[in-house]
Amino acid sequence: MCQRTDVVYCVPVSSAQSPRPRKKNRLAQYLQNIKDSYTISRRSYPWIRWTLPAVLIGFLALGVIISFTYGLPLWYWLILSLMVALVVDMVTLTFTTRRASYAQLEGRPGATKVVLDQIGRGWYVEPEPVAFNKNQDLVWRLVGRPGVVLIAEGPDTRTRRMLAEEERKVHRLLSTVPIHTFQVGTDAGQVRLTDLSKTLRRLPTKPTSLTDSEITQVSKRLTSLAGKNLPIPKHIDPNRVRPDRRAMRGR
Repeated sequence: MCQRTDVVYCVPVSSAQSPRPRKKNRLAQYLQNIKDSYTISRRSYPWIRWTLPAVLIGFLALGVIISFTYGLPLWYWLILSLMVALVVDMVTLTFTTRRASYAQLEGRPGATKVVLDQIGRGWYVEPEPVAFNKNQDLVWRLVGRPGVVLIAEGPDTRTRRMLAEEERKVHRLLSTVPIHTFQVGTDAGQVRLTDLSKTLRRLPTKPTSLTDSEITQVSKRLTSLAGKNLPIPKHIDPNRVRPDRRAMRGR
């Protein structure tokens, strides 16, 4: 039953409804997400339109060859090949969609935080930048097994001094903990946003590697640094920096 006023309120007649519409909606949403991901990936990586079907055809052909060569059931190898091909295609699509999304965010204040939120377990990431200036250049801090990592976001000429100052603060407080610093941007010597996760994974953990308890202790000590509770610059909210999926689809 629907009562029409300025807003339409729809009240279910019975609480015991069939789950089929919900399942259909879930499937439709899943298929729409795949379509959007493909569209986003194709805009940055045109070769994806040929790679996905090529993987499917290649695995199916491989299954047929194995079946006829060893006299095994054809239907079994076709199903197995199809499942493996779909998994490979989904992994490829996920990877390209993520990189395409990062490419769209590159250059926007707070974009680094979007990548840091995706690095997974084993890291403590400060929810807000630990330093910033009037040009909306930011410094982010995180703690993991490699030690303390300081990441500057902005042009090298503006962030170099700010990054060095934060490094001195951390060293005064934690002189025995390794400190890694680098900049995210498009200038020479800077790390591209799409390569940030890979750069973090490649940080050395020898000869010093922090344990989980040490990561917690170091993170707590760092909260005592001056400026920890400075307000976020105007127009910068790292929690709201998201890729514009409609713009990337070209709509």
